Amino acid sequence: MTKNFLAVIRENRSWLVLAFLFFLGGVALSYSALTQKPELITLLEENLMAALQDLGEEIFNVSALKGVMLLIVNNIFATAQIIFLGIFLGIPTLISAIANGSVLGILAFQLTQEGVAPIPFLLAGVIPHGIFELPAFFVSVALGLKLGYHVVFPLPNLSRKESLRVIFQEISISLPFIFGLLLVAAFIEIFITPHFLNLLPV
Repeated sequence: MTKNFLAVIRENRSWLVLAFLFFLGGVALSYSALTQKPELITLLEENLMAALQDLGEEIFNVSALKGVMLLIVNNIFATAQIIFLGIFLGIPTLISAIANGSVLGILAFQLTQEGVAPIPFLLAGVIPHGIFELPAFFVSVALGLKLGYHVVFPLPNLSRKESLRVIFQEISISLPFIFGLLLVAAFIEIFITPHFLNLLPV
């Protein structure tokens, strides 16, 4: 019997929770580390944030529609990496989950240092498109982690080959929904999120 997307979500609830916890751990880890050692911000800005800043400049310095296309292509490529590189024992997927969470932690710390309340800024700058992008991200991480785990430990009563066939079927079912969420998120991030940010007091 062919699964549908909701069935895939139900069967992978534990992996989704794990994906969320790793992401949240990245937020807490980076913010806590910077609070203890603020000098780390220079290193993190040069490595983790520089690529994101370059991407942001590239996206917002072109026409809105071209920016949407650049963002979609980037997000789809990143999502594919998160899922399929999970075959290497889930390690690249785990790193991606923590690193993406770390970005929010770093941003929250930077805002605090600049005297800007981080919660309103993050709500305005992340939530509008994040309600679509984050679920896509968490599903991707969940599938990548599951893929890596079952490379080593097959599903119950299945061989490793059968287990991988089941997981790749779940991935093929999920990808259209993941890409659809990323598409909506890209349009919101380019056309709507900036307006929410403009409503914040300077």
